[in-house]
Amino acid sequence: MNLEQGIYFVAILVCALVFLAISIYAFLSKKPINFWAGEKISVSQVTDVKMYNRANGIMWLVYGICWLIAAVIGLFSIKVSALIVTALSIGIVILVLIYLKIRKQYFRNINE
Repeated sequence: MNLEQGIYFVAILVCALVFLAISIYAFLSKKPINFWAGEKISVSQVTDVKMYNRANGIMWLVYGICWLIAAVIGLFSIKVSALIVTALSIGIVILVLIYLKIRKQYFRNINE
């Protein structure tokens, strides 16, 4: 491992740890977690807070593990890892779609 790979590994590892920390927070939180910055979700908006947070936790856990895998691959090939990181960055759109599905499943209907 050279210096470049070491710096790259640490940078991607920090990203992975942030996403993994969000997943742990989701799993442990008693209040519904938010996806969007500045959004406040009340308990009354969610049908099952524990399952809502669990679904969010799984989403962030999988995403964090993907970043962790990219970090480890970066120790051997920065080019391959950079392709994975690019895909993961574009994959934010997939996270949004997954979150919207979670939200649809666990949020109360406004008309209820």
